Amino acid sequence: MKFTALGEALRSIDLGTPIGDPLAILQSHWGEIVGIALAGHTYPRAFAGGELTIVASSNGWIANLAWLEEAILKQLALHGYEVTRLIYRVGRIPGRRARLEQATAGGATARSAPREQRPPSKDAKEAFARLRAEIEADRRAKAALGWNVCNRCGAPIAPYAGTTCVLCTLAASEQRTRTLARLLFDEPWMSFERAHVAVTGLTREDFSAVRRELLRRWGDIVNRLARGRGTPIADRERAVALAFVALKTGRVPDELAPATLRNEFGDELYARLFGTETTR
Repeated sequence: MKFTALGEALRSIDLGTPIGDPLAILQSHWGEIVGIALAGHTYPRAFAGGELTIVASSNGWIANLAWLEEAILKQLALHGYEVTRLIYRVGRIPGRRARLEQATAGGATARSAPREQRPPSKDAKEAFARLRAEIEADRRAKAALGWNVCNRCGAPIAPYAGTTCVLCTLAASEQRTRTLARLLFDEPWMSFERAHVAVTGLTREDFSAVRRELLRRWGDIVNRLARGRGTPIADRERAVALAFVALKTGRVPDELAPATLRNEFGDELYARLFGTETTR
């Protein structure tokens, strides 16, 4: 397969809108979108109807893609791709080494000559000097093409890709999620306005997504408790059950009427949760 040079790919972007074959352009600068590590083990195979099919070298790399999905979709949108769904498949990654070099180089101008046309280094010192020269050439080439650096880790990021790289964007998102989840466990009735003050960068979409995920997880625990008749209920499980109802209703647990709790848990589970049965 013939790959579009990075410089051509970037020049073909007009205010974020790909020109020409969108898939070919996407393949040529896949490393800019997902990062060097993922680019070496994944490959955009097909793009049609808003669905992007990505091939990964193993299920482990598919798991990494799934974790990065939100950030990848944002990066794709910044590059002008209207992707509504990512589809993952395990398969062979074509030209992995060549694509990895392309992702780390700033296009054809980043190096004075291909590696295979150069004589081997005389010693480790010369090899190290060549490596430093190549890295510096890559930086200059990327800077000339409008690349920026991540304001968190300093990694190079492509034009139109924001101010942070994919991995830092994901890390920040995960940190917000963990912080908000802890806050909502302590105060499930917390509003977005209050959470927004406590969690930097929190959006309403993030807040709603975390609430939905907690409702699902805590609901699964409540259902498991309901099925485990006769099984002692630990204090932590009791706290989760109360947090579930408080999150669902937006009310402080102390204000939840017994009738509300019975209606949510059923008589049998209610008796097990709030009767004499306790364990630590």
